[in-house]
Amino acid sequence: MKQINYTRVEDFLRDDDFIRYVMDAGTEESYWTSCLSAAPHVRSAYLKAYDILTHLDDCHLLTAEQVQLLRQRIERSCRLSVN
Repeated sequence: MKQINYTRVEDFLRDDDFIRYVMDAGTEESYWTSCLSAAPHVRSAYLKAYDILTHLDDCHLLTAEQVQLLRQRIERSCRLSVN
């Protein structure tokens, strides 16, 4: 199991495993739950990243360019899980 040392929303949004976890609800839930238990100080960043991914169409926290780049990242992450 990898260790996470994330402190920023961007850290989560760059993690292919996190993206796949959010986009495929329930996948590796116990892993992410244990990460939050072990590092409660990352909860705020985790929740904001989760919210961004699940509400990408309504996200006002990112520019249009950032949303497009994140969509590409999501597609790439999901393809990695299939291969």
